[in-house]
Amino acid sequence: MIATEEMLFEWDAWETRALALGVAEDLAELGKKVMRDAYMQRWPEAVLSDCGWDDDGFGMLALARAKPTEARRDWERLYAHHHRRPACPVETGQHRSNKAMVRATAPMLVRPRKQEEGRL
Repeated sequence: MIATEEMLFEWDAWETRALALGVAEDLAELGKKVMRDAYMQRWPEAVLSDCGWDDDGFGMLALARAKPTEARRDWERLYAHHHRRPACPVETGQHRSNKAMVRATAPMLVRPRKQEEGRL
């Protein structure tokens, strides 16, 4: 493989096809995210067909072209219900600091002191 060659995944190819067929850019990006995260996060088998994994994404393409509003609604619901990781700052354009997000003590991690011998 040539060093300058990018790796393309199924979801990247799907997005390219969707854009070439006239699917709106934001809808194609959403479809790509659904397809990618369904695979990467091992979503339940019952929803994989809705995420393009049983037919190489042709059903998703057909839905996006024929009924884009319905496709967006369905994919947003799938994503909201099954997505398991926080948004990546690179994807959202947000930058997070390196500081801890939660600043609270963890009382369960603090071990109580043992009583001194001789004291009860």
